[in-house]
Amino acid sequence: MPSYYQPPDQLLRAFGFTKYSAPPKQARYSRPSACGQETVVLYDDGELTLLEAVESQLLYSFQGRVASEAEFRVLLRQVNWPAEVAAPG
Repeated sequence: MPSYYQPPDQLLRAFGFTKYSAPPKQARYSRPSACGQETVVLYDDGELTLLEAVESQLLYSFQGRVASEAEFRVLLRQVNWPAEVAAPG
């Protein structure tokens, strides 16, 4: 059993992320933020990357692994990204 967690497609979509094309061995999801774009990249080896771009400048970047959905939600909150299900639009 892997010692890492990657958020499933359904959860990321519920958080308001849209899936985009990505290179092999990656899955890429993005959503607009109040002032830019938030992106989650999932890698086949269990790592994930969080990127936030504001006015074409990289504001925040994290790369690593998380152990659970709870830890993923905490990580999102630490960088001031919403970690709740998006309201229906």
